[in-house]
Amino acid sequence: MKKLFVIASVILFSTAVFCQEDEPTDSQKRIEKFSVDKRNEVSIDVISAIAIPALNPRYEYILGRYSGVGVDLFVSLEGSDDFDNFSEYEKFSLTPYYRQYFFSKQDYGAKGFYAEVFLKFFTFEDQTFDSASDSFSTDSFFDTSIGAGIGWKWISESGFLVDLGIGIGRNFRLPSDDNVGWEVQPRGGLHFGWRF
Repeated sequence: MKKLFVIASVILFSTAVFCQEDEPTDSQKRIEKFSVDKRNEVSIDVISAIAIPALNPRYEYILGRYSGVGVDLFVSLEGSDDFDNFSEYEKFSLTPYYRQYFFSKQDYGAKGFYAEVFLKFFTFEDQTFDSASDSFSTDSFFDTSIGAGIGWKWISESGFLVDLGIGIGRNFRLPSDDNVGWEVQPRGGLHFGWRF
């Protein structure tokens, strides 16, 4: 009888243990709500704003814990007279990209180390000095670049983010434009923004 009581107690105890569901902690509930509710990011590149100056906002949509898609816009705020020491400079660009995030398993994701691929559409101006008229002439050109980059994104539970990234792209140029523009296109910046 004693053996039967012990066996029944063990069976009931193990059934209760295996049937019991773990209640998520408050932190897990906040992270789950954050990952469902906050999938949009807006940010601005502070390096472009200070060094060039240029306006370089970014929008990213978080597809899930490990990936996102977005677009960068670049608009130079300098006029052609401000670039007398440069023969070429970028005026405008639109850069759609796809990112794959790594090491995002322990939280709401889409942060930490990432690798990205991008397609950049941009216009630039080429300045040449005409010695006969003793003045600069400016021509505008359009080009497209495809490339890849890496970076790291930090993000707080409140949604504030810092994104530091670099990359490089290869330009597609028309045969008639072989002597105009760069062969590669750099990409990078330090973005501050918000996930909402």
